[in-house]
Amino acid sequence: MGLLEITPKRLAFYAFWASTNIALFVYGFFKQKNDPGLTLLNSIGGSVWSSRGAGLAMCYTCTCLLVPVCRNLIAVLRTTPIRHIMDFDDNIYFHKCAAYANLFWTMVHVNAHYQNFFMVELKLFSALPFRAWQIHYTMWGGVTGHIMLVIMFLMHTSAKIEVRRRKFEVFWITHHLYFFYYFLLFFHGYGCFVKTGTGQCRPYSNFFYTAPVFVLYFLERCLREYRARQFTALIKVVFHPGNTMELQFEKPSFKYKPGQYLFINIPDVSKLEWHPFTITSTPEEGFVSIHIRIVGDWTRKASQLLGGYQNAKVLPTIRVDGPYGAPAEDFYNYSVGVLVGAGIGVTPSASLLKSVWYRYYRKAPMKLKKVYFFWINRDKEAFEWFHSLLATLEESVPTSFLEIHVYLTGKLSVDDIQNIVLNNDDEVDPLTELKTRCHYGRPSWDKIFASVGAANNSFGASEVGVFYCGPNPLAETLRSACRQAKSNGGTKFVFRKEKF
Repeated sequence: MGLLEITPKRLAFYAFWASTNIALFVYGFFKQKNDPGLTLLNSIGGSVWSSRGAGLAMCYTCTCLLVPVCRNLIAVLRTTPIRHIMDFDDNIYFHKCAAYANLFWTMVHVNAHYQNFFMVELKLFSALPFRAWQIHYTMWGGVTGHIMLVIMFLMHTSAKIEVRRRKFEVFWITHHLYFFYYFLLFFHGYGCFVKTGTGQCRPYSNFFYTAPVFVLYFLERCLREYRARQFTALIKVVFHPGNTMELQFEKPSFKYKPGQYLFINIPDVSKLEWHPFTITSTPEEGFVSIHIRIVGDWTRKASQLLGGYQNAKVLPTIRVDGPYGAPAEDFYNYSVGVLVGAGIGVTPSASLLKSVWYRYYRKAPMKLKKVYFFWINRDKEAFEWFHSLLATLEESVPTSFLEIHVYLTGKLSVDDIQNIVLNNDDEVDPLTELKTRCHYGRPSWDKIFASVGAANNSFGASEVGVFYCGPNPLAETLRSACRQAKSNGGTKFVFRKEKF
């Protein structure tokens, strides 16, 4: 979900999110201000009212933080009618929204309290039996609050994309401080600092809605751990050109659909790191496969480890958690589908194309009437990853049902250019060895979608599903082309992007 893309559903989300946050702040603000039993505390002024309002809004955002990362809950909700109202593809975006809102209200809450402590010394020096420093460092509210602040600093700074890519374990460890953060949150109000003149407590009892969601997320993590420990056998490791490796494994308890993704852990590489990868196999194959591009520290270590086991009978232990839902699950809900993969982003398309082949071969009933597949690569070696799959599809599935288009955007060597010139009249493309001719340069999406829209009239479909996995810049180009195509004709192009 991009911040700059404005749609009716997105506007509704922003309006709901902003209004609920502001409403809770205003409610907490005036509930404190208008309480006749808190006259002494209210004499401090607006800072105490602000601290209470911000604290209430902060607990709301703490609750919302956990819901979108309950992966199993999201996977179940994807199969319900709620998916037409809520966009579950953007669950991580909502998690980030809640995190930033939580950070904002925390800053308001903390700054207001520091002003409260100053005003306590200034106005209530003789009225209270304790000093401001005691509130800070000896009472439940001050002690837990300062520790939570340190935890938040660690979690937010390590969540930056630069840290996640280079030092994933730092991100993983600091994010798992959430358990201590919520534990401290539940006891933040213990001792009840906000009391009336007669000693009666005035809590907001935020834990009544924060605690159940925390328990839900804790059970979610227990379920993940249980599933990850089910029997899994790595049966084959294949190294492909283009710095890519394929892992094939068997897990009887693993039931998945084409286009879904999983998390994998290799204890011999790192006991802590879990990485998401799209499943490239289809259930009919009898095993599960994933393709991994060797680009980061973890993938390099994994390739070095597994490279020594290529001919071994016993392969290293792996742990697998999943499967989890993805936009590609909805592929068969459209009469016309467009699959776009950029580089290793072809993986969900590979799974769906295998599924298409099985269904077409068996003449299984399906709503799908036409499939367009586009694969854009910078390196020509990448086309070898799924060469056998594409060659099989070309032989067995007619172009009236499946069109394959491959694009090369990288530079060619002199030898490659000479090879193309000399063998251009062959039955297969001299570069990819497919019947489909390779295009050079970037696709013109406006022209492509205009052509798809014109051909779509023969299928009587009002919508075309566009499913993409790959870098964000191309995602924005495709999203813009989908909007443009919709405004130029009657066909609606629904853009769906893979997100982890």
